[in-house]
Amino acid sequence: MKRWVQRTTAGICAAVSLMGTALAADFTHCAEALQAMELFTGTKHGYELDRAPTRAEAAAMLVRLLGREEDAKSKTYRTPFRDVPKWAAPYVGWLYENKLTVGMSATKFGTAELCNAQQYATFLLRALGYAEGDGYTYKTALDYAKTLGVIDAVNYDSSKKFLRDQMVAMSYTALSREVKTGDGMLLDTLIAEDSIDIKKAAHTKAIFDNNNAYAELKNRKQDRSDTLTAAISAANGTELTYTGKIVRENGNLAAELRYADALIVGVYEKHGVQYLFTNGKTINHPVPAPNTIPVSAILDLTTKNDTYAYSFVPAVLNRTLKGAPLKQVSYSAKEENGSIGQQTARVQMDLTIGGKRDTYKIEMHVQPNEEQPSLFVPEGMEV
Repeated sequence: MKRWVQRTTAGICAAVSLMGTALAADFTHCAEALQAMELFTGTKHGYELDRAPTRAEAAAMLVRLLGREEDAKSKTYRTPFRDVPKWAAPYVGWLYENKLTVGMSATKFGTAELCNAQQYATFLLRALGYAEGDGYTYKTALDYAKTLGVIDAVNYDSSKKFLRDQMVAMSYTALSREVKTGDGMLLDTLIAEDSIDIKKAAHTKAIFDNNNAYAELKNRKQDRSDTLTAAISAANGTELTYTGKIVRENGNLAAELRYADALIVGVYEKHGVQYLFTNGKTINHPVPAPNTIPVSAILDLTTKNDTYAYSFVPAVLNRTLKGAPLKQVSYSAKEENGSIGQQTARVQMDLTIGGKRDTYKIEMHVQPNEEQPSLFVPEGMEV
């Protein structure tokens, strides 16, 4: 039984983490959403999300993201750069004309050189209306993009090579962020300018609007205590029940799930940093806890009867949980009295235990109770 519990821990972590939320990356769905809005075309070989982008490709991505490809191709722009091929000239020219790029030197754009996350973050900040000097410099662009929610723990990993995958995810996320003028999301601005067809953007806009509304609920700091229960079932009839609690106090959070009085999973947030306890250990690399669920992790999000219903791309959580075999992940939260009330997370996964492969389902519920909130952490853990 102990082995059974250990093997299903990955699914439990996924379900508990949705209450917090720490996810990671696989962004074909973002590329498809951008393509549906005519903001991304890929290459003759497809999306090619698994390779690094060149600066020329990043320039084309940014121009398309802003819905300006037709404008760029309809005119001839002069630039001082001597290394721009014919196909990239309209994009680089448009960016230069609109003060969104200055190149790598007075005569070099660096067309064939690889674009890194810092360079692309700078592009996106400029697209949102933030010029260098508006709170950041080139050296601090990544950090500033994080404060605006353009970059998060899902769409960027500093320990990995920057790929077209992350470029697409960061672009998609930028559309959901507010422009500097305060006139709403970048996506709304582009729709108002007729740069994006509102009908083609309807599905993505609904996801962004609903997620922003959910974020407002989540960010209403409210001291409370919730009861946490989880049921795991296998196709062979095996079932286990876990119990626990979630406590929020002074903007901090502690969530624990236990089986037979043994701590199985714990998620803790203090001073905006999240920690995860599992398999008897606390992760030694805390990451900033996001204010809401990052949009690049969401496959779909609908609202009905005051309930937010999320579905996610399993590959996102699989990478975060180091190869967990998740097949389906969903989460829902109900608005009650102006804050988040009942919550449900569902996970489905295939596991081989004792030489037998089976499908396991995990269903987790959060129910508010009347207990006085009192924050707690595991013994020996400093947060």
